Amino acid sequence: MERIHILWNRDWKFMHGYFPDAAGAEFDDSEWYDIGLPHSFGIPYFMEKDFYVGYGCYRKRLYIEKAWLGRRILLEFQGVFQETEIYVNGSLTGTHKGGYTAFVTDITDAVTAGENIVFIRVNNLWNPRLAPRAGEHVFNGGIYRDVSLIVTDPVHVAWYGTFVTTPEISGERATVEIATEVENQETCEVGCRLISVIRYEEQEVARAEGEMTVGAGETAVLRQRTAVLQPKLWSPEAPRLYQAETLVYTEGQLRDRYETTFGIRWFAFTADRGFFLNGEHYEIHGANVHQDHAGWSDAVTHTGITRDIGMVKECGMNFIRGSHYPHHTFFAGECDRQGVLFWSENCFWGTGGAKVEGYWTASAYPVKEEDEAEFEESCVRSLTEMIRTNRNHPSIIVWSMCNEPFFTDAATTDKAKALLRKLVEVSHSLDATRPAAIGGAQRGGFDTLGDLAGYNGDGAAIFHDPGFPSFVSEYGSTVADRPGTFASRYTDGVEQPYAWRSGKSLWCAFHHGSILYDMGHMGIIDYHRLPLDAWYWYREQLTGKPRPESAVEGVAHALTLTADREVISDDGTQDTQLVVALLDAEGRRLSNSCQVTLSVVSGGGRFPTGKRFVMSAEKGSFLDGLGAIEMRGLYGGDTVIRAEAEGVIPAEILIHVNGEEKREGAFENELLPPPSVMKAPKGEKLYEIGINRPVFSSSAAEKFPARSVTDGSWDTCWRPAEKKDGEWIMVDMEGTKEIREIRITFAEMAHGEFEVSLSGNREGFEVLYVSGERPELTHLTLKPQDKEARFIRIRFLEQAVGVRRMEILA
Repeated sequence: MERIHILWNRDWKFMHGYFPDAAGAEFDDSEWYDIGLPHSFGIPYFMEKDFYVGYGCYRKRLYIEKAWLGRRILLEFQGVFQETEIYVNGSLTGTHKGGYTAFVTDITDAVTAGENIVFIRVNNLWNPRLAPRAGEHVFNGGIYRDVSLIVTDPVHVAWYGTFVTTPEISGERATVEIATEVENQETCEVGCRLISVIRYEEQEVARAEGEMTVGAGETAVLRQRTAVLQPKLWSPEAPRLYQAETLVYTEGQLRDRYETTFGIRWFAFTADRGFFLNGEHYEIHGANVHQDHAGWSDAVTHTGITRDIGMVKECGMNFIRGSHYPHHTFFAGECDRQGVLFWSENCFWGTGGAKVEGYWTASAYPVKEEDEAEFEESCVRSLTEMIRTNRNHPSIIVWSMCNEPFFTDAATTDKAKALLRKLVEVSHSLDATRPAAIGGAQRGGFDTLGDLAGYNGDGAAIFHDPGFPSFVSEYGSTVADRPGTFASRYTDGVEQPYAWRSGKSLWCAFHHGSILYDMGHMGIIDYHRLPLDAWYWYREQLTGKPRPESAVEGVAHALTLTADREVISDDGTQDTQLVVALLDAEGRRLSNSCQVTLSVVSGGGRFPTGKRFVMSAEKGSFLDGLGAIEMRGLYGGDTVIRAEAEGVIPAEILIHVNGEEKREGAFENELLPPPSVMKAPKGEKLYEIGINRPVFSSSAAEKFPARSVTDGSWDTCWRPAEKKDGEWIMVDMEGTKEIREIRITFAEMAHGEFEVSLSGNREGFEVLYVSGERPELTHLTLKPQDKEARFIRIRFLEQAVGVRRMEILA
């Protein structure tokens, strides 16, 4: 019998809480919610900065065929945030720590033929010994990616046990090397014959055969080598894919069949000439992508991922940075299929601002020595799992070790650097075919620790021709909501074709949930997956497709309701995006505000809020005459959805859900919002939140760069290139912050008039302080009352002087 792989997303029970006695078959879960996977603790979630933190428990009945006994039975989890305990029939069968990578647990010895009970306890508690300790997105818990049941022969290819590389490629011939791990879980040594068949468009193009011996209870690796003639190269413009089928035989009997998808391409990041793909210079331009979607939080379907990647591709971009953690393995697979280069990133990162233990604003690296070893193990584990499960994807061109690790307690900087050196070594040992990048390396000398430096924020302005491969991993962060401005997000000359720069990546593609105020509203596509005008600007410039007509004010007449797909499955891999538009009598889209209610009239369709979803401008879900939400199928059959608003003609649509129809008399417990939320800690203590923030200036003298004012050192300073009137320097807090105190230290006595002002969007600055004529001071402390701002600017109206420090406290 060959291996069995069953998607196991349907018909789960869930409840918030710990439930110490819920692992056994006798436990009554009849009052628990009826859900399907993927699932998040926080559903429904709409970009709130406060979210549920605690435990959540899942139960499901597992039927084991009698024929499966004697084989190996595994449960595969593509992602659970973030600590997981798995019980089968009351026995603990496995645990996992880490919220972003796939893992398996062997349940063979715990199951019996017939019905079994699977109980899973998950928590999303902040853990000082688990990466990430900090981040600016949200950390909703749950089994938020797919779960599968895998049944294999005792002699089988290990989980994600193949690694296909193409070390030599030309137009005429590509050498293909296949390293295959075979597990033997029998009680005696076995001799295996491995046949690897390579196919392109279902036609065999090469094969390799070999033999190996695997000891009892051991794993062995066989390396095979073959060649593909006239290879079809993979690129974003031509995403051609091959399949390698691995057949495992013992004594002429087929024991396992395993398939691996891969691509043939080669690439190089260079210090002086940028990036090359398949021997040709290649311009990379893309965007950063967080994983969460409106209402559903991180629990995103395959079709949701497909839409996301498609929208990046549609606007003419060819690259995605997976910010700032490993994404679903389906994500890289979809990049393979659609043709998008992918930067896959580990979850070691830090954020600016107060470093508060007990919450995700802590120091990137532990501040307590007793936490260090386990934390480093978690970073290595997540990197190892990310590489193992994604290493065959041709779209992936970078393994990134981190994001902005310099946002760590000053006393831990050297240890953070040592950890990154270790991670680079681990990456090289696991996969020498891709560079190990340091993502967000624009401060503190972190950019020299890997093979490729990724610069965020003002890094594009600071690091010109650094002498090693470099990339603008973030540029253009701008807070905006629909419709926004029809313009680019270019900053610091990133649009210039510098020969030494390998590429650039916009911050960011999509709005996302964030624990920090307004940090999530920086996408060129909003949280509901509707484009801002900036997305249309990039599409017009990069593809030539013109911007559509803008909505206009008018007399509302009717609603339209459309779907990107009218047939979906109920297995958690598919949804449909429903879009509501407000029209006048002539069919023109209006920009009027109104409240729209979507209702499931009949059938098993569900919004993240249940059978009803309300859109409005106040909620940010119906803007510029458009609103959207993703709907899923809880069970099979036809679902009818109706859109209504006061005083206009309603609209209806029918979506068919493939799957098992609702059983007669079955009770359905609708999922309710979480019982509580954890609020970000806020104390009376002042924290300096400006350290290592991006800094911009009108000019800078050589050896006196703008970044000196937030580097934390008293030995450096910024000086303008000339001491002329109108020079300025400005700190970017990277998001709106409550400013409680500003401390400015000048490099020498300030004699001329200057002003200090605040802005939320780099426009319309509000003057906070004007010095008056001949101020004669070297220090200035300001205490704004109830002021929120992103940008803090000093502008010298006359006689500009240097600035040593700008300390921003909250």
